[in-house]
Amino acid sequence: MEFVMEFTPTEKQAVVSLMIGIIEADGWIDEEEIEFADEVLDAIECTDEDFELGQDMPLLPALVTVRRMTDEQKEAVAQVISATIVADRIITLEEAAIFDWVSELTGIDDILDDDQIIPQEELNDLASEAD
Repeated sequence: MEFVMEFTPTEKQAVVSLMIGIIEADGWIDEEEIEFADEVLDAIECTDEDFELGQDMPLLPALVTVRRMTDEQKEAVAQVISATIVADRIITLEEAAIFDWVSELTGIDDILDDDQIIPQEELNDLASEAD
């Protein structure tokens, strides 16, 4: 995974916070999720300090930080979030709900084309098939 844009330390911390929230959403932390997270953190040049601060960043400040990002950065965050959800090849209702919630609260859903967003019904169907 490679990003051509820069993220500030606070933005990197917000990405960490959101990724951790999604990884922990289903109650299971899978090796594929950890490997994917490591790839993302390397791609955005997340330092150990950024990671530690991101772990401690509550979701509300993380959401506000993402909301203030450029549209291009929001698109990258949307890719990270959706790829994190499918990293373990299982989509749960909790993960689908978090994606929907984060997209709505951060304005990501406003910048993505309809064909870039998996409809909530389809996410729910995929999640119920996995259960």
